[in-house]
Amino acid sequence: MIVTISNEYGCGALAIAQRVATELGYEYVDRQLPVVVAKRLNVSPEDVEANEDTGRSLGERWLTSLERATPELAQASTVKDFDEEMLAAVQDAVREYAAHGNVVLIGRGAGTILGPRDDVLRVFMYAPRQWRIAHVAAATSVDAKTAEAEVDRVDRARAAYLRDWYGAAFGDPHAHDLCIDTSRISDAARLIVSAANERKSRASD
Repeated sequence: MIVTISNEYGCGALAIAQRVATELGYEYVDRQLPVVVAKRLNVSPEDVEANEDTGRSLGERWLTSLERATPELAQASTVKDFDEEMLAAVQDAVREYAAHGNVVLIGRGAGTILGPRDDVLRVFMYAPRQWRIAHVAAATSVDAKTAEAEVDRVDRARAAYLRDWYGAAFGDPHAHDLCIDTSRISDAARLIVSAANERKSRASD
């Protein structure tokens, strides 16, 4: 069974996902995936993270590469090819982890990459914007203005990533099997574990 987690920034999804993995006895995959991709492309994990979390659209990244390029535009073409190569590496890594089974995959468009399958539970977690801002401010000891800017930046980045590379809408309920408002559900982990076990039972019938 595979559980994919997509989430709005600041809704507490990572702690919930870790608990889900522990209760199910599944592998928890978050930071490992950029490391795997980085090794394959001979870049740093930070480069992989930056590629996914720029907060800019593909068009904006392309314009930036043009600005940095020589008049011949050769460098710009290389940058664009590298983005696509990294995307393919991320997709391959997600599929390989999924092939192991019994895994919780965080972000990276994993639910979109794998699509609707009997052995996949695609979860989206969200919460009201002001609730998330307060949560980030408290968790990171920053002021509300800084937390607000970060929440908006990461949300934009995640929406742009799915839109530009997959033509998908971030948080689309039709693309998920379970959507949870973490500000209103006190035990979201239990709900996800129950849904995963039910999905696994049905898949084995």
